[in-house]
Amino acid sequence: MIDIAIEYPGLFSRRTAKGRAPSSWAELTQQQFIAISRTVNGIEPDFRFLSALTGIDQNLLKKLSPFDLFKLTEAIDFIGRAGNSYSEFLISKIPGTDFIAPKPKLAGVIFGQFIYAESYYNDWLSTKEDLTLNNFIASLFLIQGEKFNNQSIADNALKIKSVKSDIRQAIAFNYGLIRIWLQKCYPLIFQDATFKSTQQLPTTERSRSSGWLKTFESLVGDDLINQDRYAELSLHAVLRYLTNKYKESIRNFV
Repeated sequence: MIDIAIEYPGLFSRRTAKGRAPSSWAELTQQQFIAISRTVNGIEPDFRFLSALTGIDQNLLKKLSPFDLFKLTEAIDFIGRAGNSYSEFLISKIPGTDFIAPKPKLAGVIFGQFIYAESYYNDWLSTKEDLTLNNFIASLFLIQGEKFNNQSIADNALKIKSVKSDIRQAIAFNYGLIRIWLQKCYPLIFQDATFKSTQQLPTTERSRSSGWLKTFESLVGDDLINQDRYAELSLHAVLRYLTNKYKESIRNFV
């Protein structure tokens, strides 16, 4: 955390407003993260955003000089750095529900669950429809002890529908950071243009989802009778396996 002190003229003498600003994603509170998401989505005014992150009254922030504002935003520049990533959900439980986020680094997420989450997330990037956003969240956020079942997505999405839009959009924004973290962990798998996490045309987003389906089909091969078992494999186990296979193919090619 970064300590902040702003001096300003009072009625009889100069006064000091103190606050603290996070220096990394890990130091953010849930409300601060939602404020960042609202700003990214063009909903939150800049001064309200800065006030949420620093604890300094926004009316005082509006009186700062451009240089002082620059110095203040420089302290929290981790938010705007290129290649930003984070490996866990900052909203660990959806308020008003029993749905909890996957563990840090998507531990416990199975490959089939990841494929559904990717598909709905990419659809939401293309359409920005609430239905696809709710389905995306329902693919990842489960009730404690519940195992992923794609047939439960629609019912769980109905329960998530009433959650505030700010929270649901913050979860989607958070997943974007996690995706970049995954790409850094498994660069050989995500280096293909099909899987790059950049803003693409809707057709490219759909092809990215179908890319994971093709990957799943290549894993299953002719062993169709056990395809459900492949879907239940750990996401990281599959990505490590694919990385090793990719390295083998490179060695064989050379």
